[in-house]
Amino acid sequence: FATQVFKTSWDVAGAIEKYLSSDIAAWAMAFGLGKVVKSGTTPNFTYTCTPLNPTTDGIELPYFSFIEQIRPGGSSVIDRMAVGCAVEGWGISIGSGPGRANSKINIEFVGSGKLTEPSAITLPAATAEKLLPSASLTLSINSVDYVTNKNIVSLECGWKNNLRLDAGFFPGSGFQSTGDATSGAIRGRLECGNRQGSLKFVARFASGSTELTSLKSQTTGTAVIALQYDANNKLTVTFHQVSFAAAEVGDTDGLVTVSVECQPQYHATNGVVSAVAQCNTDGICQ
Repeated sequence: FATQVFKTSWDVAGAIEKYLSSDIAAWAMAFGLGKVVKSGTTPNFTYTCTPLNPTTDGIELPYFSFIEQIRPGGSSVIDRMAVGCAVEGWGISIGSGPGRANSKINIEFVGSGKLTEPSAITLPAATAEKLLPSASLTLSINSVDYVTNKNIVSLECGWKNNLRLDAGFFPGSGFQSTGDATSGAIRGRLECGNRQGSLKFVARFASGSTELTSLKSQTTGTAVIALQYDANNKLTVTFHQVSFAAAEVGDTDGLVTVSVECQPQYHATNGVVSAVAQCNTDGICQ
């Protein structure tokens, strides 16, 4: 049996799941893909986001701090800040039916392990977000417009950075308390691993539908997913070259459907994926 324990290392991990809005979409694309070009002025800020190019941009994503507060002040329950966090991945799900839950985003993140308690941060007022509802979807995959055809049932797309977590604890990466080896090691970096894009959708399968034909012939094309609140709040995600990896015929509410898993590929000119996020919030990932 152990007679003594030691603080060896610290870890921070979490997830944010919420209804999809233009502001959180811009934040997730910027920090999740890593390369950001901002343009525009109030009330329309445009963030054009693409994955890091390891040759020119390196493999470290932009970092952010994650702050948790419950009843901050003299009698706070929790007031802490996780410093040096990076997005592990994001996923967007679009579904059928009424209500807000048919348009959601999930963001996974990992931290260096460095904590500041209390945070010494006064949080700003909550952002008035602009919902990107499922009903606003426009969708084209391999030259097929699934919205105009009224065939789309649901869709999921995402991005994973597969961060190199253990490599963050390198010789000299540092400690929770600077210079104190008994306080436990923290990560000194968070770097991308082998990144992955994902796209799958369910559509009604009618006479003349092309999904099985595209699967058999391994046809490649572009997938463009767009959602909008108004002229100043939009999200457009483009997978520049996809093929169909699997297509399964099934049933949804008594109607024949086809569930398609797409395989994002690298396009020689445009890369794998790009996202253009427009919102009213300035300074995201700047």
